[in-house]
Amino acid sequence: MVNREKVTSRFIDMVKISSPSLKEREIGDYLLKTLKELGLEVYEDNAGKENGGNCGNIVGILRAPNKKKVLFSSHMDTVLPCEKITPIIENEIVKTDGTSVLGGDDKGGIAAILEMLRVIKENNLEHPEIIVVFSIAEEIGLRGARAFEIEKYSPDFAYILDSSGKPGEAIVQAPHSAKGEIKIIGKPAHAGINPEDGINAFTVAAHAVSKLRLGRIDKETTSNIGIVKGGEAVNIVMPEISMMYEARSFDGEKLDNLLKETNDIFEEIAKEFGAQLINNVKKGYAGFKLDENLEIISHLKKACENINLKCELKSSGGGSDANVYNAKGYTAINLAVGMSKVHTTEEYIKIDDLVEMSKLTLEIAKELAKC
Repeated sequence: MVNREKVTSRFIDMVKISSPSLKEREIGDYLLKTLKELGLEVYEDNAGKENGGNCGNIVGILRAPNKKKVLFSSHMDTVLPCEKITPIIENEIVKTDGTSVLGGDDKGGIAAILEMLRVIKENNLEHPEIIVVFSIAEEIGLRGARAFEIEKYSPDFAYILDSSGKPGEAIVQAPHSAKGEIKIIGKPAHAGINPEDGINAFTVAAHAVSKLRLGRIDKETTSNIGIVKGGEAVNIVMPEISMMYEARSFDGEKLDNLLKETNDIFEEIAKEFGAQLINNVKKGYAGFKLDENLEIISHLKKACENINLKCELKSSGGGSDANVYNAKGYTAINLAVGMSKVHTTEEYIKIDDLVEMSKLTLEIAKELAKC
């Protein structure tokens, strides 16, 4: 019942709409209109106002009294560059002209959810109570999910469509995270006349960074400095340097220990040079690990079996809205949609995967209708 042409056309229409984080208004309006046309109760929450954006989370409800409640969710925002996206279909693959991302992350997930709803409504299929959430600002810290009042809807299960990989793959473990700015404040001086009167913030940072554990720490833990900014002029001893740091681990205690170790190193070196340390690294989203015997996974496995998809349970080093919902006490699993090379101008998605993900989303709904 999933229509290949319709789901592809819908996906193409949506990726053409620019939707950087906190500027999702146009795609939000498109989805409000589409969900209303499909006959859902539709709402927009205050997540946009709370986060300084121009659009809130878009929420749709397809009622089914006395049935299980299931939440399906994907995010509306895409990473840059996404100002003008020109999708191209070549050899049954949707890609870009190379000047932008595609936006399959996460409009591939949205397309699958909308196709599932279309099939259910047009064929009058039995279904659970379906809560659809299209979230904002996922790419800049899961902000839409954080602001979404999931307790108002109390879903029994939550399926987040937002992972790379083949349909049938599911993320059942994701890491704890921390990120933020580490700043070293030194002292300016003329680099050619009296450099000894200054404190070079770059030198302090270099000594500290040489002692840090960065990259792959172990099979559960990573650490990275991704952005460095500093300096005023080539003839001035660098008075200040800013570094954006992040760390992730499947083990919360390991993450805490790594953050303390990192801070201690910077403190020691800053003190040695007479510089000041300002560490604004904060814990972010909480990690999760789901028991493979949970009901939500049993339903996923059965749905995959029904349509001859291989079900694979995996861990991921990335976070998603599933992290937020699990932390709030609502069991959520992140499903692979099929997008590849995300966050690059080489991003693409196979039409076959769009179709398979739509079929799987529909099959999950059909399975939960039996509960």
